[in-house]
Amino acid sequence: MAIWLVCVGIGLLFLARGAFQPYIFPLFEHLGGLSYAQIALLLNGYVLAQSVCAPVAGWFTDRTSVRVALATSIVFGLSSFLVISTSPGFLISAVAVLVAGLAFVMGKIALNTILVLHSSADILRRSVAKRATLLNLGSFFGNSIAYQMTTRVGYGAHALLLGILYLPLAIGLAAPSVPAVSTSKKNWGMADVKTLCRNRGFLADSLRRFAMVLPYGCWGTIIPKYVIDQYGSNKPVWIVSLTSLCTTIIGAHFLAVYLSAKLYRRGFKWEWWSMTSVLFYCTGLILLVFAHHPVMLPFAIVIFICGEVLMTPCFDETAKKHSGEGGMGTCLGLLHLVDGSGRLLGAAFALAVYGGMRNSAHHELYWPVVVSVFLGVSTALHVAAHALARSQPATVANQTRAQAAPEQPQLDASLDGRVDP
Repeated sequence: MAIWLVCVGIGLLFLARGAFQPYIFPLFEHLGGLSYAQIALLLNGYVLAQSVCAPVAGWFTDRTSVRVALATSIVFGLSSFLVISTSPGFLISAVAVLVAGLAFVMGKIALNTILVLHSSADILRRSVAKRATLLNLGSFFGNSIAYQMTTRVGYGAHALLLGILYLPLAIGLAAPSVPAVSTSKKNWGMADVKTLCRNRGFLADSLRRFAMVLPYGCWGTIIPKYVIDQYGSNKPVWIVSLTSLCTTIIGAHFLAVYLSAKLYRRGFKWEWWSMTSVLFYCTGLILLVFAHHPVMLPFAIVIFICGEVLMTPCFDETAKKHSGEGGMGTCLGLLHLVDGSGRLLGAAFALAVYGGMRNSAHHELYWPVVVSVFLGVSTALHVAAHALARSQPATVANQTRAQAAPEQPQLDASLDGRVDP
């Protein structure tokens, strides 16, 4: 029961984000008349808060409780969007967006902490398709609500609704308490951080995730803006969301559960999945060159989301593998910092290049330029992660492999990014 309450809570959390992030450009253009550069800064600030504030949110969860952290998330989310609905200036909007980003990551860490501590790694993996479906349904319905609200009643009412959407997250408060742990609430939790930072296996897994989410940073940031500019309408954003939902529901069952396990039994190493995801991402992004064609747009999104379905190593399973119960929130916070930083850099790079090229004579080269950089950097980081993992002392490496062996293949079962990953 606890697991499904958390899954529903995560779906509601992504409903709120799905109704906000893809529509941030038209929202602030209508409410505050902000420029492209200003809104790009707000969007980067929203993603930044989800990375920089993640360790603090994880520490706060460990030192209080998941219920206190979730209640704080609800209050922060409601307050931030109530402020945005008043059409404030750029500076107040920036503060409100940062608080909204903190609200999202705090709610996510609180719910994921309940999930991981109530589940074994095997349960996390076997339930990936069901949880991915719930998460994507939340994101899709949020996107659909946003499309209807913005076209029928305006952006002011939509901003107000964004705050109200945080209230149903209270369903997570009904989840049973996580198992009691021995960690003292009086210490600052630095021992957990130091232990993880000395673990080269954890650092290698984190580096792979950072490399993998660089191109994924385009999702929900530059992709919605790009398709809105291509079609001169918000409707393609809804089409992108619907395509993502259908692809994830099918792909999570076929790719993440059936095909990947079959390939692993034939010798496909689980570490290779992260680079496979990068190749799917980059292929999907390069196909957006033809996004003006109504058939090629969903086709490009299908390829891109296949990369998301195969995200690995698993976010939740990585935390389960490298952390004990007492420091689970801290471990999740550090992983969110890694993921958020990678997405932030990827999004900031893509938004900056688009801002410089969209009105130039070479605008058709935008995606080839961006994809080339993503592919080169991600490949180099994967090579570095492989070298870091190999440099781990033999005794530690053997112990890690012995612990992980029964759990292979380690597929992404995270609630952050559909299979979110």
